[in-house]
Amino acid sequence: MKNTTPPERAAAVLAWLSSLKNDRGAMASLRCALIPARRHRAWPLLGRIGGIADPVVETIAGLYAFHPEKESDRPTCNLGDTCRLIADASRRGDGTSTFDGRFMRLLNCSQTELRDQLRSVVFAAKAKGVPVNYTALFRDLRFWEANDWGRTSWAKAYWGRVETEEEPTPTPTEAS
Repeated sequence: MKNTTPPERAAAVLAWLSSLKNDRGAMASLRCALIPARRHRAWPLLGRIGGIADPVVETIAGLYAFHPEKESDRPTCNLGDTCRLIADASRRGDGTSTFDGRFMRLLNCSQTELRDQLRSVVFAAKAKGVPVNYTALFRDLRFWEANDWGRTSWAKAYWGRVETEEEPTPTPTEAS
């Protein structure tokens, strides 16, 4: 799998994880990939796909093992969308969510810190019945440190305003 593109690599890893979805022992071992002192327990499985010491594969495998309900891999759906759905489910009467602060911390993480933060987000997604687009997450993690694209796309999905037909559009006199 060394000469594959990131989308091909993500597809291969997720197809393999999907094949293990009903193997409770394998899922338990893969969850250990997220815990530094126990990640060696996941290596026999991760070795089959060249995922040992690959932080992105280890993270995706561990997260998937906690919550294997994956989004339909729409390219426009990312972790920002997942977090928005979690936040919407926990909105208070004033329109704020306790999840907003967690999301901001997530955006401020280095790739190393992101592993721990993502685990709590995936737990929340599982608790709220919200699927995760692991293909998009794989891509975003692969390039997390290289540029801000992942962070900005998550922020747009979380806080971006989606216009609907019911919303009035301002007339030129209102806009000035």
